Amino acid sequence: MTKSSFWRRLACSALLALCLGAPTAASAAESDSAAAPLELPETLTPEQVDGILAGLTDAQVRQLLSGELRGRAERQAAGEQSGNGGLGVLLLRVRLGLERLADTLRRRGAQVAMGFSLVPGALTTSIDKVSGGGGLAGFLLQTAMLLGLLALGTAAYWGVRRLAAPVRGRIEAQAGESLFDRLCGAAFRSVFDLLAIGAFTVVAFGLAVLLFDHEGPDRTFVITYLTGALITHGAALVSRFLLAPYTPALRLAPLGDGAARFLFRWSVLLAGVAVFSWLTAGLLILTGMALEAHLMIVLITGTIMIVLLIVMILQARKAVAAAILGAGSAAVRGEEAPAEAEDADGLTPLRVQFAATWHVFAILYVAVIWLLWAMSMLARGPSTIWAATASVGVIMLFPVLDRAFGRILQDMLDGGGAETGAEAGAPGPNTAGVMRRGLRVVLVLGLGAVVLQLWGVNLSGEMGAQAQGALVEASFDVAVALLLAYVGWQLIKVGIDRRLVPREVNGVLVEPNARMKTLLPLARKFFVVVLVVMTVMLLLSALGVNIGPLLAGAGVVGIAIGFGAQTLVRDVMSGIFFLIEDAFRVGEYVEMGDLRGEVEAISLRSLRLRHHRGPVHTIPFGELRSITNHNRDWVIYKMSFRVPFDTDIDKVKKLMKQVGAEMMADADLGPRLIEPLKSQGVVEIDDSAMIIRVKFMCLPREQFILRREAYKRIKAAFEANGIEFARRKVEVHAAPSTPASEPAQAGAAAAAVAGGSTTA
Repeated sequence: MTKSSFWRRLACSALLALCLGAPTAASAAESDSAAAPLELPETLTPEQVDGILAGLTDAQVRQLLSGELRGRAERQAAGEQSGNGGLGVLLLRVRLGLERLADTLRRRGAQVAMGFSLVPGALTTSIDKVSGGGGLAGFLLQTAMLLGLLALGTAAYWGVRRLAAPVRGRIEAQAGESLFDRLCGAAFRSVFDLLAIGAFTVVAFGLAVLLFDHEGPDRTFVITYLTGALITHGAALVSRFLLAPYTPALRLAPLGDGAARFLFRWSVLLAGVAVFSWLTAGLLILTGMALEAHLMIVLITGTIMIVLLIVMILQARKAVAAAILGAGSAAVRGEEAPAEAEDADGLTPLRVQFAATWHVFAILYVAVIWLLWAMSMLARGPSTIWAATASVGVIMLFPVLDRAFGRILQDMLDGGGAETGAEAGAPGPNTAGVMRRGLRVVLVLGLGAVVLQLWGVNLSGEMGAQAQGALVEASFDVAVALLLAYVGWQLIKVGIDRRLVPREVNGVLVEPNARMKTLLPLARKFFVVVLVVMTVMLLLSALGVNIGPLLAGAGVVGIAIGFGAQTLVRDVMSGIFFLIEDAFRVGEYVEMGDLRGEVEAISLRSLRLRHHRGPVHTIPFGELRSITNHNRDWVIYKMSFRVPFDTDIDKVKKLMKQVGAEMMADADLGPRLIEPLKSQGVVEIDDSAMIIRVKFMCLPREQFILRREAYKRIKAAFEANGIEFARRKVEVHAAPSTPASEPAQAGAAAAAVAGGSTTA
């Protein structure tokens, strides 16, 4: 999944979570105002009892008495059934609860049905009260004055924005590429937006205070809706700060222009509708509107919000589907998903199906939330809309936390599990995947517990104060242990990585030497293992697990393993000292007894050599006795030639010097040579030739290429100057022949030829 698609889904989810709570405020105010006369506090003083009774009607008294008698009968029936077992009591309570709910819903349904007929008259009465007795004409006059104030405030708002346009333009033009630069630019621009909102507030509210009486209905009406406009401006400011719909250079969220504008428009629209619905509901409560009519109006406004949410979901259907498929930042409205989304690798059938049907689930969720909200409002119970909205927010935390913890885990595994040489590409178990799934299980359990708490399932309700304190203490210890482990790992990682990156010295980029590349990854492995073991022990101790037996058992097992793994310990310790002494490094050609080859990989206990013909040798460090390293600093290579006795040695020396100079001047051979080819003169004389030796100094492992070229050039130089290489031969001297000795000489010569005595 791309970064853009991740933020797109997060933004859409946030918008959904914000808007789900919009219809709640009106219902909350309604529930509070209507429930108070019919519910008795848990503790009452005699004065409170007298006050409550004085304010009740006969119908309310009968309702309270009926509820008290029903509750007493239910408690008595539950007590009689308690001896029959827990299941019977549970079933009875469920049945009684369903009956109470059904009875309440029937009564509230009747109120809603009555509200249809009462709404026109209730609205007329409320309008008359809001207008101070002026009726519809007075209400229209109030509305006209409100629109005038809104127009003047809006003019002041846009006037300030126009005056600040040059400064805003410079801020947008100077925005940097980094997140910090964009954040600073968006913050500076928001200052001018706040000034514009301040101008709106001063003009609109100032004129309202000057034009209307302090206690008059006109001021109440105008101030109420001006407050709604101010809150909507604030919502637009926050949305503009995050999305920057018309300024991509200052956009904090990684979204395309179409997506940012789509989310900005819908966030402002939904915020405005929610705020004005909430304020209207509160204003109608102040006018004393009948409960049934007010309930009906609240249901209508809530339904309007739900319809707007469904329209938004349908408009974003294709873009969100493309984001789920990993298609990047497609436009939000009306565009088809990019073709690469259809051919993307690694898409599971479930993911493809979810991308095609996500909007159905979203609409169903919104509809269910609306139904629960309506039922809780009708049943006069606590509203479930907040629990549903908060649940969406908690669920939104899952991808954020999963991504953050996944990065930390991958960072640690990449650093700690890095192999030297060719071990990096070796196949192995997917440790990161296993640990990532474990983290996801922990996240799901933790966030699931939070969601259950939001819905009233108190997991710690059955726990005592001591148990709850222990839980809090354990959670704190776990958090501290994880934090210390992470900080410690980051310090170790930074210290090691700093020595593994190339450094610039006097303008030249210097790579770290092979010794560092060999030792530091091994040290990183060791520190990772130590940190993981210590952190696990701390976590187990914080969770209440007695780690004493674990440590004792680990000690016993360690002793047993130590006796049984002496060879392994010897190999590991020998390897550590070999590496500290820098006897060999990855990529060097070494010789160990009868084995030789290039060092391909180094682990804690063994060395892997690749012979130049292909075979791989794995040698435990404990088996190493002596090491011949052919890769250090320089190599002197010597070659011998056989020349006849009559060869001019001085001429040969000049020719060798000439060949050495030519090789040093060669563009390919010169960089490989440290010292040129030179003659050492005659080093030996045998029975058939003089042996002349030459030598050169070169970089390690370059002598074979240079030897081949030196042989070729020396042969050419000898041929050009008439010098021949000496041939091995055997000379046979015979006495002068006579007729009597000829048969014997011929036989001796034949025997010599047959026996191979004469060689060329």
